[in-house]
Order: sequence, then structure tokens, then C-alpha cells
Amino acid sequence: MDKQYTLLTRVVTFKFIRNFTASPGSVQMKQVIFLSCVIFSVSAFSQTNSSPKKSAAKAIICLTYDDGLASHLSVAVPQLDSAGLKATFFLNSIAGSSDVIGQASVAVVGWQRAAQKGHELGNHTLFHPCPEKLGWEKQVAIEQYTLKRILEEVTLSNALLSLLDNKKTKRTFAYPCNNVIVEGKDYSAELKKTGLISYARGGGDRTSMVADYKALNPMQVPSWLVEEGTTLNELIAFAEKVKQAGGMGIYQFHGIGGEFFQISKETHKLFLQYLNANKEHYQVATFSEAMNSITTR
Repeated sequence: MDKQYTLLTRVVTFKFIRNFTASPGSVQMKQVIFLSCVIFSVSAFSQTNSSPKKSAAKAIICLTYDDGLASHLSVAVPQLDSAGLKATFFLNSIAGSSDVIGQASVAVVGWQRAAQKGHELGNHTLFHPCPEKLGWEKQVAIEQYTLKRILEEVTLSNALLSLLDNKKTKRTFAYPCNNVIVEGKDYSAELKKTGLISYARGGGDRTSMVADYKALNPMQVPSWLVEEGTTLNELIAFAEKVKQAGGMGIYQFHGIGGEFFQISKETHKLFLQYLNANKEHYQVATFSEAMNSITTR
């Protein structure tokens, strides 16, 4: 629009000048010259002072991994490090000692190193209680829990995580089996009152993304529980939807090349490469970094 306006003013001015060139000393000619200067000045001013269009904000992508699985340390973390990307790992109980006397467990060493490299260690309780209908035995089923017990587990888990990574006093949290109900009530508000948890991630499906930050409950942030055998194209399709919405998308991974709800390690690696190749569109951040960013906007 500015270019068209500038071109038009120059054409009009040129025609005025041409029409009066026959009498250069006339009063009319002086008026035209003065008018020309004004038009060109206004045109230049409109060009130099037009505010540039703001570039669209990048979509936020969070890569989260649940349960502190062996494949996270053997596959996911090395691939993330190679790609220069940071992720959030929600840990429940980990092996504290090795089968070999005098050696630290693989989990203790691995998660300490992961934290040192910038990955986030999040709280996933100690015993991962889930509803009996999902196959959990009574001893670790959420139906046997009280509010007091679940909050004690969160407290103890925070203490354990501080031994692996002492840089944080508050942690992010992921509900085991994406269940927020204990004793028949949503316990997310009570969880927040403890002051131990900054943000909590819930569940969802491949349509679950955050597009309206103002309406977001930071203690129940939705995520996509990535299903068994999910393909590269499906992972990319979710990211594309997040990009179109200009929002945030959280991937909830489990096994990478092993265990359960697994995707292949090749698919995982290629997806990280895709995110790296599209940095102009995506900001890959840990869960706490992403939530800190959007809650301060």
C-alpha cells in the first residue's frame, strides 16, 4: 500500500510540473514546486515511519516423558542431546542402588547427568497410583489413597528429586495415568496449596493443545498421550496444528524403542530432526520454561 501511494504521488507531481514548464517564472510554477516538495516529504515520511508487521509468535512444543524408563536414558536423552533440545522427564520411583556392590545405579547416574545437561526432572509421585479399572493392584491403586497420602508422596518425591538435581525447590508435576481424582475429588487445588508444585500436566489426545493461554489452568495443562506405534507423520501433524493455532502442544511420551506406549527410536530421532529444521516456527522448551513464558505474557 505504501509503495502504491508513493508511486501515485510521484506521477501526479510529475504531471503538474510538466504542465507548467512552459512558464518557469510564473507564480503557478512556484506553487507547483512547493507542492511537489510537500508531497515527496509526506511520502518519504510515511515510508520511513510505517510500523513493520509483527512476526507471528512461534508455537511452543514441549517434549515430556513419563515414568523414568530405561529407554529414556539409553535412547531419548542421547538423541535429545545430539539434537540440542531440552525435555522434561517425570520420574516416579527409581533404582537407588546397583546390583554391583559399591556402584551407583544406572538411574541415579543417568538422571543426575540429564539434569546437569539442562533437562527438567519433574515429579510423578513415588508409587504411581492409578485407578483399579486400568489394571492396578489394590496396594498401589488410587482408590486406596487418601488426600494426605498422595500429598505425602508428592512431598517425598520432591525430596528425592532434589538429591538428583538441587537447583530447584519447586517442581512441575504429572498426574499418574492422567488421573486428578483422589477420594472422589479433584486434588489439583490442594496440590497447588502445598507450594511444592509450580505447574501440573494432565492428559488428553491428539486434539489436546493450548490455544487460549488466558483460559489455561496451570494445574491441569493438557497433553497428547502419544499412542503405541505413532508414526512420524502423526507426530508432525500435531506440531503443525499447534503452529496453525499459534499455541502450545505437549507430547506425553513413554517408551522410546522399548517398554510400553512405545514409538520407534528411529521415529523419535526423525521427529527431533524435524523440529530442528523448523526452528523459525517452533520453540522447543521444557514444561516449566514453557509455562513460565506463557504465564508472563
